[in-house]
Amino acid sequence: MRTPMNRIPRTVVVGAAALAVTLGAGAPARADVADKPLDKAKTVVTARIDKRLAALQRFDATLGKAGRVQAGHRAALDKLIDDQRAGLTALRAKVAGESTAAAVKTDAQSMVDDFRVFILTGPKVRLTKAIDTELAVVAKLEGRSGVDQAKLDAVERSLTGQVDKLLAIQPGPDGDAIRAQVQPIREAARSARGTLKSLK
Repeated sequence: MRTPMNRIPRTVVVGAAALAVTLGAGAPARADVADKPLDKAKTVVTARIDKRLAALQRFDATLGKAGRVQAGHRAALDKLIDDQRAGLTALRAKVAGESTAAAVKTDAQSMVDDFRVFILTGPKVRLTKAIDTELAVVAKLEGRSGVDQAKLDAVERSLTGQVDKLLAIQPGPDGDAIRAQVQPIREAARSARGTLKSLK
């Protein structure tokens, strides 16, 4: 009769111990689940920053091969690319250290609004290269016999000051406003290219 009475307490103790182990194991699992949205947000934003850093590398290479870009314009673009590369690299490190998804979301917005790599920096490099090249062609064609000088002068007028206007555009939250400022400069470059082809 003494044996069954002794077994009951041992059964209770074993059951309680098992329950404690189960509950203890469950706590870290819940913490891991809670961390996953933050980790995912960091991964996504970091990848987007890396795409912008890669784009800046391409823009730098494009500028390096653009032999007719004016010295002042080249210096301004070199500084822009260097500054944005440094800023995005710092932002990348900031994202890695964030402790909340809300902070990562704020960083993601900064990545877009404060840099505008794709809708502004890229066009600045490409259009500066195009316009300065077109102005160099204008200078080469001036005084050449058989060239319509009136059209050539019109092209020069349409392009003069466009790069300075382009480089003065600043990044910000209103993407549509930025595109609206860039568009007429793009159109001037496109129109000049067509006219110059007809004059050669």
